[in-house]
Amino acid sequence: MLLEQNYTGIKITPSGFLKMLIQNNPSINISSINGDSINGLKTSTASGQIREVKYKYLPRITPYQIADEDNCDNDFGFQYSEGTLETPLFSKAGFQVEWDFIERYEAEAARAVQMGNPSTPALQEMVDQLMHVVNGMVNNVNGKLLGALSFGLNASTGLSTAKTININKDGSVYDLSDGITEILSDAAFNEFGGSPMIVGAGLMNKFELSKAATGLNSGGLNRGAQAGYDFNYDIIADTVLGANHIGVFSPKTVGFVDVDKYIGWKTGKFGSSWFAQIMLPVESGVEGSPVMMPFNLQIQEVDCPTEAFDGYETRTMGRGYKIMISKNFGLFQQPTDAYQVGDRLEGTNGSLLYEVSNDCDPCPIPTE
Repeated sequence: MLLEQNYTGIKITPSGFLKMLIQNNPSINISSINGDSINGLKTSTASGQIREVKYKYLPRITPYQIADEDNCDNDFGFQYSEGTLETPLFSKAGFQVEWDFIERYEAEAARAVQMGNPSTPALQEMVDQLMHVVNGMVNNVNGKLLGALSFGLNASTGLSTAKTININKDGSVYDLSDGITEILSDAAFNEFGGSPMIVGAGLMNKFELSKAATGLNSGGLNRGAQAGYDFNYDIIADTVLGANHIGVFSPKTVGFVDVDKYIGWKTGKFGSSWFAQIMLPVESGVEGSPVMMPFNLQIQEVDCPTEAFDGYETRTMGRGYKIMISKNFGLFQQPTDAYQVGDRLEGTNGSLLYEVSNDCDPCPIPTE
């Protein structure tokens, strides 16, 4: 390919939130539903049946509910709360490859290939054009997931609004009350289990890029060595979350709810279409193997000229193939009522919002 990894057609805009969800997704691990299993955070069984998946949870007991006297009184009672895994979001892309189009190009474009699971007959040109759809599909899914986020309270402020943290531009200051140190401190105060996962762009990404060139400053702080978190670059985070805003998440408290549609008995030839699942990348993978995600694949045989929209205008499109990929999905978050009233973490859900600044603090007094 002429531009190699910089070929614009199949370059995928960084979608760090979706990538983070896939790599850190919790799993419900239901081993048997009438003899069938559900793996991952899905609402479809391994054989292709769609199920309503409910989960239940109990609140932890607070110190204030513990008795100070030896007696036989009942000090509290448990009551389960319930939630449902839901997939209300949907993304779909469909396009048509005409015989007339393939005829105009080299014989390689008409080479017979297989794609999807189970293997589905296709032509090389169909595969090539499908890979040019991936960026739009992945970023559409990522944007909808970011838009569905709900940030709980930050126990350090008692608010769900963005907390401002400043990565000090003054290299002579040893500041323990701001910057990455403050985020890690908040993670501990909010009782995160595991290293916090950060999603964002803007100033946070610039800080990450500069860390390799950062050494010990005159205040005694080596910002380049700060670790204990996982940063995921997401270009549209600034648009969806706010300029220089970042999301900070406790592992396994946020997840990608998935449903596989064309699996099991819903695969193969049906009518004039072939149905399968196909694994597509959610990143360009220029630094190694890309993270992959399954999509629904339908290839419809168009055996007569048909009036259709070709992306520019409605016209008579010739015989060929219509390729459609789609995804039903949703966002799982820890319920905000997981901690009972009176718990120090009441109203938290493992998702915190921050606004990053880069000011000097304290600022030097100007000389006249």
